[in-house]
Amino acid sequence: MVEPSGAVAPAERAADPARAAAAATEAILADTLDGAHRGVVVDSPPGAGKSTLVVRAARELAAAGHPLMVIAQTNAQVDDLVDRLATADPQLPVGRLHSSEPRPYDPMLDRHPSVRTSAKPADLAGQDIVVSTAAKWAWVSAEEPWRHAIVDEAYQMRSDALLAVAGLFERALFVGDPGQLDPFSQVGVEQWTGQPHDPSTSAVSTLLAHNPALPQHRLPVSWRLPASAAELVSDAFYPYTPFRSGTGPGDRRLAFGAPADGSPVDAVLDEAADAGWGLLEL
Repeated sequence: MVEPSGAVAPAERAADPARAAAAATEAILADTLDGAHRGVVVDSPPGAGKSTLVVRAARELAAAGHPLMVIAQTNAQVDDLVDRLATADPQLPVGRLHSSEPRPYDPMLDRHPSVRTSAKPADLAGQDIVVSTAAKWAWVSAEEPWRHAIVDEAYQMRSDALLAVAGLFERALFVGDPGQLDPFSQVGVEQWTGQPHDPSTSAVSTLLAHNPALPQHRLPVSWRLPASAAELVSDAFYPYTPFRSGTGPGDRRLAFGAPADGSPVDAVLDEAADAGWGLLEL
């Protein structure tokens, strides 16, 4: 396994999580904008600022004169990214490529004058950033590939879905949560069991299997998980990409306005409030 880059010295990370997170982000952006490799992989734990990174990287690429495509996995993810991009920079021309079905996108996007929506890629020509799902991009043919792409939630993407869109771009930033469940397939995958490369595995797994020298970074701080829960989750689900909480013990506290009723559910909630996490077996 390639050791993720962008790491910060343990003493520095413990002293200032914000500084560690900022240093990791700068290293990621440097590799994305000016690196020699055609791909950059970023592992992000829950609440580490993955969406913030995607939006910032997209804006910086556009500002540098590099129009780009953004690939997400669901329509909800696409709409959220478009909304975030337009909110962060109201003057930024953003395209939302959608299907031909009724109500193909969230109407909230209509409040952004800089956002153009269409089911036809040609209608979005000239937009600095065009965002759509992997399924929609798979039906797009381009005379010339995009110079840059960002793949959001890359660990949710199957490798066959990446293969379907790989010809559309030259360089890509892959951002995702390695602790998530593997991509789901509605068809049988028995014929690929035991094969070195399974099309139903995540896009990142197959990408790194074929390109082990690609730069790998990680966002080292979770701002969502408290100190009492971050170490547990990191050790259990992120053994190769550890992270820490952005807050220290006692910085965050959970309390209830009513006393517990003695039920198993309330007992677990009380435990979670005290220890930072709880487990209820159903």
